[in-house]
Amino acid sequence: MDRFEARDWVARRPDPSDGRYTLAALTDAGRQKLVESAPEHVAQVKRLVFDPLSAAQRRHLEAALTRIAATVRRELEGG
Repeated sequence: MDRFEARDWVARRPDPSDGRYTLAALTDAGRQKLVESAPEHVAQVKRLVFDPLSAAQRRHLEAALTRIAATVRRELEGG
């Protein structure tokens, strides 16, 4: 976080509802960096994670991740 802040990509501030915490938010420069970096990041994830998998393996991964996401959603919604 220190490096992001030094590059003016994030700004930290105390949490107004609980001073024990610090909140971080993207600055305009940080948002721009994210927009610039996204296409390359997506291409690299595709190349490293998805391209090595067969079609059947991608279907199994999709099924597993769908089940995980549903469980997380239920937990976050309270039950």
